[in-house]
Amino acid sequence: MLEAYSLGVSALAGAAIPFNNVTVEKGCTAVLASPATIQLNKCGVYMVAADASAADAATIQLYKDGVAQPQAQSTGTSPSFTTLVQVSRSNNDCACSSPTLIQVRSAGAATFTDANIVVTKVC
Repeated sequence: MLEAYSLGVSALAGAAIPFNNVTVEKGCTAVLASPATIQLNKCGVYMVAADASAADAATIQLYKDGVAQPQAQSTGTSPSFTTLVQVSRSNNDCACSSPTLIQVRSAGAATFTDANIVVTKVC
């Protein structure tokens, strides 16, 4: 399980929103690989909930391995979404294995008062 947030961050159009603070990180299934990328290490299903606040309307969208997830986007001054992400393989020491990476990206340039994400492995 992972919970992360940022206060007063900006994102360019198409850029991933950075999450600068980790409040909960239990286990190794979901970890913050960089401020803007979350690494999912174990196969299974994850619930991803993200929200943000902005003075002007903004659009946020979940990307999985660089591909936009159409079911996980929201627009407004308080955009939010909750979705399930399936991971078909575990990340391990094998040279041909790699983690699944997710990001929350801003569709347009925006400054967010706050941005939050919670990733929980459900099965």
